[in-house]
Amino acid sequence: MGLEKIQHIIKYIEEHYHQNIPIQKLEHISNYSYRNVQRVFKIIFKESLGAFQKRLKLEHAYKKLIYTSDSITDISYSVGFDSLQSFSKAFKKQFKVSPIQARREKLVVFENFINNSNEENRSINYELVFLKEMKVFYIGIQTKNYDSTEIELLWDKVDIVTGKDKTTACFGIIVDQPLITDKLKCRYEACIDKEPPGKEFLSTRIFGGRYAKYIHKGSYGLIEDTYRQIYKDWLFNSILEFDSSPIIEHYMKNDYNTGNMDDYITEILIPVKKK
Repeated sequence: MGLEKIQHIIKYIEEHYHQNIPIQKLEHISNYSYRNVQRVFKIIFKESLGAFQKRLKLEHAYKKLIYTSDSITDISYSVGFDSLQSFSKAFKKQFKVSPIQARREKLVVFENFINNSNEENRSINYELVFLKEMKVFYIGIQTKNYDSTEIELLWDKVDIVTGKDKTTACFGIIVDQPLITDKLKCRYEACIDKEPPGKEFLSTRIFGGRYAKYIHKGSYGLIEDTYRQIYKDWLFNSILEFDSSPIIEHYMKNDYNTGNMDDYITEILIPVKKK
């Protein structure tokens, strides 16, 4: 069974994590028995399909708790739990704090990250934009805390396919929130807007809603400092409520169209909660 079949399953679970997913559906997607799918999934991702889906539920819930003002009861049902009690019990088992504590102490989630800056405090602005849904083609990896070397190697694979075509639009999907997700289980997807040859790339759709657009200028090695400024501004100055879906990086000016890293421009697009 190829990794592309597992990626199809991952994408389906990501999109339906809050629902009961029939075994037959996963067998249909992969064209393999559930037992085979489960075995290969566990080898690659070190957890069962059921554990993966439950983790997604709880991580989405955590993001909703700290990003929005939605009631805890509404959040518990929105991520697929059938009662507040079962949600609270599962949440506390996973994160060692109750949902109420997680919301009350949301600054703790970001504290170490935002204080670990290599530069002086600076203000950062955002623009609210509406982006139409678009189809992209991607390959993904599971990477330790969004390791830059692993991500660069993934883009090397993309570059071989595209030939660094200047007309190709490039996006990175930051699937997980590394301040919440186990750092060993963070996932990243490298996306392009042109269909490449071969079967390694899968298709998906991104955008289709409102985003807070921030700009990072310069090397990707310094992008974490921009994220620190984003979270500082959001925590202390902004009234925005973010959505729990992935952050998208749009590499507007990259090594496809400039040889100088200082000239790189990256749009950091954070989904805003639907009204």
